[in-house]
Amino acid sequence: MARSINNKFYTNNKNALFNNISDANWNDYNWQLKNQITLPEKLAHFFKFDDADFGDFKKTSRIFRFAVTPYFLSLINFENKNDPLLLQIFPDEKELSKEPSLTIDPFSEEKRSPVKNLIKRYPDRAVVLATEKCASYCRYCTRKRNWKNNFTLSDEDLSNIVQYLRNNKNIREIVLSGGDALILLPEKLDRILSALYSVDSIEVVRIGTRTLSFLPQKIDRPLIETLKKYKPLWIITHFNHPNEFTSDTEKAIDLLLEAKVSLANQSVLLKNVNDNSDTMKNLLQTLEYCQIKPYYLFQCDLVEGTKHFRTSIEKGLDIMKDVRGNIGGLCIPTYVVDLPDGGKVPLLPEYLIKATSNNLIFKNYEGKMFNYPNL
Repeated sequence: MARSINNKFYTNNKNALFNNISDANWNDYNWQLKNQITLPEKLAHFFKFDDADFGDFKKTSRIFRFAVTPYFLSLINFENKNDPLLLQIFPDEKELSKEPSLTIDPFSEEKRSPVKNLIKRYPDRAVVLATEKCASYCRYCTRKRNWKNNFTLSDEDLSNIVQYLRNNKNIREIVLSGGDALILLPEKLDRILSALYSVDSIEVVRIGTRTLSFLPQKIDRPLIETLKKYKPLWIITHFNHPNEFTSDTEKAIDLLLEAKVSLANQSVLLKNVNDNSDTMKNLLQTLEYCQIKPYYLFQCDLVEGTKHFRTSIEKGLDIMKDVRGNIGGLCIPTYVVDLPDGGKVPLLPEYLIKATSNNLIFKNYEGKMFNYPNL
């Protein structure tokens, strides 16, 4: 039996809120972007917020911008103030709180930018920032410090990046990020990809995107024809909850598969969003069904103003322990914490209990002990 991935609120909300919008407009990403809701008060009345729910969300949005596409808005359950999709995009006064261990640039990316819009944290790969723009803005974003900058990678900056890469031949992989590079016009994305692949040492480009969650209409024929030119090319999606999938998502994924790109997903473990085993299993199985490999599950980065999103690592380990015992291995991501100075470190339940010269003792997900030869 085929898995149903249709968000159960989508059709009713779309008909109630946008019944006068033609299908042609609705499926046009330009219309979606032109009609982004950028004032949180325009959305708030749907929910009848109490002051205690999100605090001074207007103040928060003046510091860290707010935007949501009509499409993503239609996926939200307006009867639930703690809807897991709403929590990801709606401004919360808690974002303005200060904690000593949480900083606005937790990975010191600005100090690790040898040329403008290129970040180098690892020996063999680098991040290139294509734009600060997104179709909607995740409140836990690692780079929300850039939202106010309003930039798209210029030809001059791209030329400087290419020259840097040619002088640093140890870099073999580029992560094209932002913001969201897929929100760019196909011609602009084409120029960027062409320039990056022109560097002999660059073997792989991967593009990190939330477009499939926020604006699947952007995955259209002109974009696919651009992506088809480049191999190997990875698209790293970002889904956090099964309610982010619709029939529009499936159409976008099918187009990407037609372009023969490779698909993998990164999720973030978020309090009250996906921090329970049932939601996580549903998400991971839906990704597998859609032919997207679950890649990473991130412990929420140490970004200023994200304390209310954070779960304990112990809770994350418990979820992964349950997931690992109850779904297929292809569904299982690597649960990681990204250390500010140490990179990504995998977090695993403590399965290995004891090791001797002849034997290993493991505890499985049910707590049973098993011997294994230490060969």
